[in-house]
Amino acid sequence: MIVPIRSAGVLRRAWRFFRRWSRDQHGSIAILAALSMVIVLAFAGLGVDAALWMRAKNNAQSAADAAAGAVASAVVAVNPTSRLTAEANAAAAANGFQNGINGVTVTMNNPPASGLNAGNVNAYEVIITAPQKLYLASALAGTTAPVVQGRAVALVALGPSHPPFPTCVLGLSPLPNNVDVTFNGSTVVNANACDVDADSPSSSSVNTNGGGSIHAKAVRTVGGVSGGNIFVTDNPGIYTQQSNIPDPYADRTIPPMPAFSPSPQGKNQPILNPTGGVVAFNGNVNISGNVTIDPGIYIISNGSLNMGAGDSLTGTGVTIILTSPTPSSDNGVFSINGQASLSLTAPTTGPTAGIALWADKNLANTPPGDKFDGGSASNTVGAIYLPSHDVKWAGNNHATSKCMQLIAYNIVFTGSSTFNHNCDGVGTSDPQGAPKPTGWTLVE
Repeated sequence: MIVPIRSAGVLRRAWRFFRRWSRDQHGSIAILAALSMVIVLAFAGLGVDAALWMRAKNNAQSAADAAAGAVASAVVAVNPTSRLTAEANAAAAANGFQNGINGVTVTMNNPPASGLNAGNVNAYEVIITAPQKLYLASALAGTTAPVVQGRAVALVALGPSHPPFPTCVLGLSPLPNNVDVTFNGSTVVNANACDVDADSPSSSSVNTNGGGSIHAKAVRTVGGVSGGNIFVTDNPGIYTQQSNIPDPYADRTIPPMPAFSPSPQGKNQPILNPTGGVVAFNGNVNISGNVTIDPGIYIISNGSLNMGAGDSLTGTGVTIILTSPTPSSDNGVFSINGQASLSLTAPTTGPTAGIALWADKNLANTPPGDKFDGGSASNTVGAIYLPSHDVKWAGNNHATSKCMQLIAYNIVFTGSSTFNHNCDGVGTSDPQGAPKPTGWTLVE
């Protein structure tokens, strides 16, 4: 049964209670009890908030574990390093922590910045931070909400190394807006039993432009390819979004430069090196007529090697190096014009083994760069190694070299060429494949 309550009666009874309570000697105790109850409730609220924060921290840790695992899985799948941060962000977001939203940060470090695996290049660290809110604990003056953090480190296990990449053409520029290797017009490049590779992450790092084409064992690039007309014998043969293709000569050191010798003078005069050691010239070296060169290492400081139509330079066991004690904007190039003939065979041993032409990596990259016209270098045996220079290569299909590599910063082909990779005993080096990732574990 429902009993009606009259509002006036309720108010009279409340008023009589208040008057009795206000005259009570124990009123102060009641006030203290009420205040104590507020404090107790505030601390109870803090306990509730702390439980929520602990749950948030556990969630952040779970998200960090998932993100570190996603990064390591991408490494095992041989994805490029440029994709790893995106993998971490995606895994964190899938677990409720989206980078940049509500103060959340997701950070991927390789190697880890701290902890037991700090500095280990095979370890991948993900740190997630998320600021929290005050709920019931807001009644406590001076209380601030914490920032929770989850941190995880995945260690990638490595198996045997990939075999070396048999590389005939390699563009070294790491810039994202560069086209490392370009094949213009009707250019046809045949890279027999070897690769055409590029280190730029550009979507067009290898570009066949206007009908140009590539015939190679494989094409590998950190970025992508564009233009079509790529024919490969490997399977699948076109490898995009790869890890960096390492410079096979990056650890080589140019020999010390001796005192300068007089630059070669006169037409058809041999270039002599009786000891087979290192000879240095200051300024340009201009080849005139039919010139033979003794075995040895020849350094051109602050100058170019120039050859015109009808000139020839022939030698075995020869390396020619461009360098400068003080690299500037004008340090010289290899300028080999059409109808010239450069027939050099690199040394098979020593500090320049396998390298026929070498430009110091510290030299400036000055337009228009090095020029090899009309198949002028097609008889060179060994590497043409120009890591700091752009190269324009106008070749032909009549190469007789059994082994030739072209490694430069950027390369533009404007004529058809053939590269062979029968390099046993020549002394050349190929990019070494990295040890193959086989799996991963969470270690922190």
